[in-house]
Amino acid sequence: MMRAALLSLIGLAACASGSGAPISYGGGGSPPPQQQRPARAQQEAPPPPRPQPVQAPPDWADGQGTPLSQYALQPSDAQPFDPTRLPRSHTVGPNETLHDVATRYQVPVRALIDQNGLEPPYALSAGRVLELPPPRLHTVARGETLEDIADHYHIDTRSLALLNRMQPPYEVRRGERIVLPAMAQERAPEAPAVAATPLPRGSGRFAWPLSGDVVARFGSQPDGTRLDGIEIAGREGAQVLAAADGDVVYAGADIQGLGDLILVRHAENYVTAYAYNRRALVREGQRVRTGQAIAELGTRPDGRARLLFQVRRGSDALDPAPLMAAQQR
Repeated sequence: MMRAALLSLIGLAACASGSGAPISYGGGGSPPPQQQRPARAQQEAPPPPRPQPVQAPPDWADGQGTPLSQYALQPSDAQPFDPTRLPRSHTVGPNETLHDVATRYQVPVRALIDQNGLEPPYALSAGRVLELPPPRLHTVARGETLEDIADHYHIDTRSLALLNRMQPPYEVRRGERIVLPAMAQERAPEAPAVAATPLPRGSGRFAWPLSGDVVARFGSQPDGTRLDGIEIAGREGAQVLAAADGDVVYAGADIQGLGDLILVRHAENYVTAYAYNRRALVREGQRVRTGQAIAELGTRPDGRARLLFQVRRGSDALDPAPLMAAQQR
């Protein structure tokens, strides 16, 4: 880039130093008497052009240069289609991931997985047609503002307005439908009664991956959603342990909102999943043993330190409780 800039400056200097074309007064002959110059002046060469000062690069420490506001999202960045009327399907392009599709249409990754019956590791092939789930909507209540809605779902107000193609001052009316982005998480109070109740002793096939209270059980949740596993409360950075001997078949962060996800395959077609980790300590293809540290615990998108632990057999999600050993405190 520096070489190109120097060549450009050299080119400009060459253009500036070239002599101009002679001035034609028309009709030929000598110029009018009042415009004649002394012979000596006519013979003198024109003075050389004054060099143009070279502008110094901006001093970022002094706050010069392009303001950060120029990099902010603009109304033109909003998706070109009406977010309340999404297409019914999407054809996967070359090298397109599940996260790419979710980001394009602002739908939750989990909703895409459930809608299309996808299985880990959720790889997509070009040309596959994915069904798109209906958008997540919030109906404006009496006296509710866009700021209230954004705060309720942990969303930046301007980003929510941009998604809904709104202009300042972002006014909403009662009964209006507001589209929510993929990562919208509704504020919900903790359930202390559930957190304090230990799981019953199971068959002992799987050891506990983390010592802590169970804050969400397998199955239907109070907010109407479904959890295909259990959530265990812990301390951020705590070690997450392999629940049984097996092979790591996936370790990555391709699914938005799940942190570093780890999948371990065990005997008899069992697979355990460990989500919301901040860092994986194993790699794909690695053999692990029961109790071996495989990750460092992270947080959910709402900032709570949790481990999402799932047990699957084939395509079926199983309740981990009947398969777990007694928890060691």
